[in-house]
Amino acid sequence: MKQAAFRNKLFIYAPMAVSLAILAWLIAPNAGSLLDTLKESNPWWLVLSIAFSFGSYALMGLSLWEVLRILGWPLPLVETCGISFVSTTVNYFFSSGGISGFATRAHLLSRRNVPYGTSVTSSVVLTVFIYLILAVIIVEGVFLQILKTNEFGRSFLEGMLGVGFVMGFALALTVLFFHEELRHSWSRKIFKVVNHLIYFFSRREIPNESFIKFEHQLNSGIRTIHSRKYELPKVVCYVAADWICNILILFFAFKSVGVTMGISELVIGFAFGMIMTVIPILPGGLGVMEAAMTAAYSQMGIEVGHALAASLLFRLFYYIVPSLASIPIYWALQVSERRHYQSDDVSAKTIEVKDGENDGKFPYNGA
Repeated sequence: MKQAAFRNKLFIYAPMAVSLAILAWLIAPNAGSLLDTLKESNPWWLVLSIAFSFGSYALMGLSLWEVLRILGWPLPLVETCGISFVSTTVNYFFSSGGISGFATRAHLLSRRNVPYGTSVTSSVVLTVFIYLILAVIIVEGVFLQILKTNEFGRSFLEGMLGVGFVMGFALALTVLFFHEELRHSWSRKIFKVVNHLIYFFSRREIPNESFIKFEHQLNSGIRTIHSRKYELPKVVCYVAADWICNILILFFAFKSVGVTMGISELVIGFAFGMIMTVIPILPGGLGVMEAAMTAAYSQMGIEVGHALAASLLFRLFYYIVPSLASIPIYWALQVSERRHYQSDDVSAKTIEVKDGENDGKFPYNGA
């Protein structure tokens, strides 16, 4: 038990320690200019940056809500946005390649009677779209960098490696999703990993005997996606708008520190920063994303203190502030969860209420 507890703590805290060490190494030499830049920042641009951050999270929730609707499991929009908000922020503190966020989402959806198979289907669909659009952004950033410098150096190689990783991951998910034999052979392995993580976060598990039912739900969800694929462009639009909001968070962070740049320079630095966020062992690419953005923008002639300040503001507004906001949101989800259970209990009791001569459903009055 002690060894297991130690491994769990190591799994959480070791990546955080590495990320914080990278941040300290990055900030320490530039602390003076960084503080001066932050003191002179314009609060109105900061407000806009925060607004686009929450707009991004709202679009994530909207995309999840739309996919669940397509799959035949519509939930209240506000609750769905809350579930998406909380599960997304979990990934920024638990580095697990996105699995911890999925486990949290599956747990919260299951408390609202959404089958695990549907959770898997919705998560895979969204992840494929997210990574494909990210790959487009990275390709655009690399292409713009080449046009500006006419060089095929380290930045080009890093960009191509990033594109290869992102595209490969999206392709692997797509193949597993649609290739029945591969899906069947891997679903048991993935099921065990997800089950372990769900237990880690909620102290509950999916019973093993439920696996066949889970696989049936997954196959049913895939068939539904096939039959309603013409409704997916709306989801793609929501995901694309989410990425645009991400870029605008960074744009207004730069505006707040007195730097206005064109769209090409903005996308180049953003793309190279996002390449670093796909590193699965670090929570949200903490440390390496800021280093990559600062290096990219400083090479464009932007003062290091300003580039570092903007990247840290991006981290603060898109990662830290929403993570803090997810605490009351999670509490609100717990409250709404109790309402779901109360509704289910009432429904069950109305079914069981019978009268000898007039069998049927009767309203339960709490007596």
